[in-house]
Amino acid sequence: MPDDLADLLDMAVYKEIASQALYIAAQDKTQDPAARALMKELAEEELKHSRLAGALKERGLAKRDWHPKPVPNLKISEYLTGPDTLTGAGLQETLIFAMKREQESVEFYSQMMSVMRGEDAKHLCERLVHEELKHKLKLELFYDSLFYQED
Repeated sequence: MPDDLADLLDMAVYKEIASQALYIAAQDKTQDPAARALMKELAEEELKHSRLAGALKERGLAKRDWHPKPVPNLKISEYLTGPDTLTGAGLQETLIFAMKREQESVEFYSQMMSVMRGEDAKHLCERLVHEELKHKLKLELFYDSLFYQED
């Protein structure tokens, strides 16, 4: 496995573990049961992602055609301000925080794609961007269903 690809997978594992730890810790910082449940679900998803990235590093990337479907970007989080911490956050603040965190991951992997040399590493970055966009969309749709009020 080329060094840049191995380094990228190490960074991906680290980012996912850090996100998982953040979401686990956040469960104790809120009294809102819905926010706690969301944090638990997000922590579990991040654990799955870190395991997947670790497994990819161990066995390598499979050469497969990958034709991603476009992921809509509702850009809800881009227009909202939210907390920098989850201490005492309710469900709405928790969703905003999580959406912004997913957007940060999209931006990180997009930037990594531009600096990676190998095609496998660039392709992996593209896939990671796609996955993070799907997570963000899921959170934005949930936020929209709960907090958007039609007049």
